[in-house]
Amino acid sequence: MRARVAALVASLAAGLASWPDPLLAAAPQLRSTPAVPDTTSRTPGTPPAPAWDTFSADLTLRRRLLNKDGSAQLEAPEIRYRWQRKLGEGGWTSSLTVLSVAPTTIQTAKGPQPASMKVPISRVEIGDPRTPSRVFDTNGNLVFMRATPMFAPVAGAADRRATTASQNDAPNRLDLTSAALPADLLDRASAAMRSRDWVEHLMPSASGRAARRAALLRDLGTPQGTVRGLERFVTAANGATTEVLADPTWAVPVEMSVVENGALVSHSTLSYEQDPGAGLVRRRLRTELLLSAESGQRSQVDVEFSNIRLDRGGVR
Repeated sequence: MRARVAALVASLAAGLASWPDPLLAAAPQLRSTPAVPDTTSRTPGTPPAPAWDTFSADLTLRRRLLNKDGSAQLEAPEIRYRWQRKLGEGGWTSSLTVLSVAPTTIQTAKGPQPASMKVPISRVEIGDPRTPSRVFDTNGNLVFMRATPMFAPVAGAADRRATTASQNDAPNRLDLTSAALPADLLDRASAAMRSRDWVEHLMPSASGRAARRAALLRDLGTPQGTVRGLERFVTAANGATTEVLADPTWAVPVEMSVVENGALVSHSTLSYEQDPGAGLVRRRLRTELLLSAESGQRSQVDVEFSNIRLDRGGVR
């Protein structure tokens, strides 16, 4: 059930649960650039202007362990990351680089003293479906490489034998080669890997409202009234009840709660700011997750977004 809760948070809030350890700070000043439209040419014979192919943002994170009464039991130091996604010929690649780590406070004979935090990992690169993910230490040395599923089409029998051999070496690898999938399905998968639709989670546009609303209705059903002017969606499955509150003007989720056996096990809030050039811009995601029903302890993770940019210049 915890896995289901995490999946819901990730799908509706587009959070960063898979990134390295979070821990936050005071909200940085929000700056964004207007969304660069995926334009088409209106003049026959004239190539269209290139669409944006690079996304970047600064993430500031804080993590706390809370007692039942809401007081902080433990608080991790603030960490700031630079998050970047680039569109290449094989799809989107992502990187997360540590920018700064706030000092922590330790107790000494002279009283509380600041102590620098040493972060062994400074950069994580998540490749496209043909490229392994890589982890680098603070000296820039590669310390870990993770295998990536193969999406490349198979040209002939020799390639099929090579693919089969690699699958035998890694039986859990997802086979999405043309030997296993119809050509039209492979084409759709390739298009999805290059889609820019994911940015609607972070920079919801006015033009994307209809698609976002359709997704809410498809995934959560018809709204069941309103709460504080927000549309209320409720679903129940496997002993858990999920409530999502969505802004009716922009069709974006702003609050989500999951209840199991009468206990609130997860609560997430999403905050946005209006930007004259970009519509809405995600500013903050806060998630609390119940760790122990007996003690009432909860983990709290804050993610704040700043300096969000959409640029041109990557490989198209």
